[in-house]
Amino acid sequence: MENLNKAFKIPELKSKILFTLLILTCVCLGSLIPIPAASNSEFISIAKNWGDVGVLLDVTSVGGLYNGAVTALGIYPFLVASILMQILTLAVPFLRNKAQEGETGAKYISKITRIVSIVMCVGMAVLLCLGMKSTLTTKINFWAAAAIFTVSTAVGAALMSWACELINTKGMGNGITLILFAGCARLAPSAFAALYTKAAAKFGAGVAVLFVVLAVLICAVLVFTLVYVNLGERKVRILFRKMTSGMKQYGVPSQLLPVHVTQAGSMPVVYSLTICCLPALIVAMVNPNTESAGILSFINLSRNLSFFVFFVLFLIVFTYVFAMIQFNPLEMSNQIRQYGGYIQGVKAGKPTTEYLLKMYSNMIFMGSSYLVIMCCVPMLLSLIPHMGMLWFAGMSIVLLVGAVVETLAIIDNGIKTEEDRAKQANKRTKSPKNYNKGGMR
Repeated sequence: MENLNKAFKIPELKSKILFTLLILTCVCLGSLIPIPAASNSEFISIAKNWGDVGVLLDVTSVGGLYNGAVTALGIYPFLVASILMQILTLAVPFLRNKAQEGETGAKYISKITRIVSIVMCVGMAVLLCLGMKSTLTTKINFWAAAAIFTVSTAVGAALMSWACELINTKGMGNGITLILFAGCARLAPSAFAALYTKAAAKFGAGVAVLFVVLAVLICAVLVFTLVYVNLGERKVRILFRKMTSGMKQYGVPSQLLPVHVTQAGSMPVVYSLTICCLPALIVAMVNPNTESAGILSFINLSRNLSFFVFFVLFLIVFTYVFAMIQFNPLEMSNQIRQYGGYIQGVKAGKPTTEYLLKMYSNMIFMGSSYLVIMCCVPMLLSLIPHMGMLWFAGMSIVLLVGAVVETLAIIDNGIKTEEDRAKQANKRTKSPKNYNKGGMR
């Protein structure tokens, strides 16, 4: 709270925080605008039969799917486009070279990502219209109603993607994680209400209250643990050799290199969910009213063993990929050697690279294990009868805590930067006046 008070006293940080809140408010309001040319009640009844994949899409749309809103697709097309561009950037030499050109290359990759995102918005809007064709109004021509439905949902998804980019460029924090934070926060009250209703029907009102209180306490313990793990880091002290010239010594003071346990943040969870749920989402869109046992087991992810296996594999892979993108031991070792630095007890050059690589691999292993445990244990608990709503609980808590910790870290860095800037300004104002040889200026 102290940092938030300080942030609101800094005009730049205050404007970014208020802008982010404004965008999130607009996203929530957009999830209340119904899709034109379609029956809202029929749309909602069909969408709620999509099982677990419908819950996921409802989170990415901040409640837009279960409201039958124009933002029913949410940021899912933007997530698919982002993952596709990440893969193409690593696989295509031209894009890989562009990504290494600094700010110019980043703008080019962002431009291509926007184009791919729009294509994905249109493609998924067509699939959604195909699956929801029974909800289209009969008061106008069928093809006109289908066109209105497709265009409105595609525009809604594109606006959600634009909201993500606005938060990234002009707001405070990561647009994807903050919108998912809003979706999870909006889902939490209804999840606890459903938990209470089922517990009351099974055990009675008194036991249901104790059951919900116990669930809240468990969530509080998990949040505390997650915050502790997210803030956990190992600091590597880097020493620099000093040069002596006469009676003075010159050199860079020793520095601390922080290495976080969750260096990759919560993005591996987001990307793993997006990839693993894409086939099930396509099946749900194309066959929305099916009663086939095979299709129902495929879209109900908590009962799908293949989803569990692939989710764990992708989670581990993305954790390593994101962590290595943010911290490359080879590049860090070369930079330390270039500036004449060394780690105490470790020789410069190859031994430093091996030391950093081993240390960082252990940290990534701990981070990936933590994510797997937090996400997959609730999935296994959801196999217990009447506990199906728990399958998304672990991922929700990871996304909620990750978004809060990441945003607070950005605010903290902004406050420190502003304080350093103020200290430098005070030093300049308090410095003695300059005198020239010819007289006082």
